[in-house]
Amino acid sequence: MKSQIKKTAITAGFTLMSIATFAQVRPTDNVPAPPTRVPGEMPPPPAPQRGGLERGHALKVLTSLNGKVIAYQTNDRYIYNRFTLQNGSQVITVRFPEQLGKQLMSAAAKGKSVTVKGFTDNGPDGVSTFQMASLSVDGKQIVDTPPSLPIAPVSATSETFTGKINEFKRDQGGAIRGLSLDSKVEIDLPPHAIEQLQPLLKAGDKVKVTGIKDTPPSGVALETGAPTVIHPETIEINGQTYLLR
Repeated sequence: MKSQIKKTAITAGFTLMSIATFAQVRPTDNVPAPPTRVPGEMPPPPAPQRGGLERGHALKVLTSLNGKVIAYQTNDRYIYNRFTLQNGSQVITVRFPEQLGKQLMSAAAKGKSVTVKGFTDNGPDGVSTFQMASLSVDGKQIVDTPPSLPIAPVSATSETFTGKINEFKRDQGGAIRGLSLDSKVEIDLPPHAIEQLQPLLKAGDKVKVTGIKDTPPSGVALETGAPTVIHPETIEINGQTYLLR
């Protein structure tokens, strides 16, 4: 009798343990199996993210303009990067990549009839311009392609430049961004240096600068008589030398 009671108690204990274990295991959701794809079939596109396309990745719609080239213009670094186009009664500014300057100015000179494909965009100065994607002239097409990378990195050598300050170079907002010397040298100064050196600088002061010449990439067209632009490392003012790097 005691043996029978003991067996019954053990069986009941195992039953309770099984029930407790089952209660702790969370049943899995009924997740449908992924659809099978036919070999060679392209996978479906990913679901669109909330908010649509990320800003800056929207596709550009190209339009065409026909007209005559009026004149080429430079930016504040004396590099040609745009031209004006006579399109019917309108004069439109067309912006192009700097590395296409020489090619465009040779093939599509002033007065040439051209067809430009591109899109309207705001330039670095905030002004709305027509950004060139390609240009056709005399049956030849010039396309906006990224500049080729140099085969080997060019090691620039630091040089010393001296001269008197002719004027302060300013951006479109009127803020000083560099110095123009009487030796046809222009010094690009970083903002933190301008902030600290401005009280020490005035027109007519002589300065000595060490730095590296700005070397434009292949294909870039510079304005005739453009000064030598220097990326400075040090500047000497009134016998005191300051590190600019």
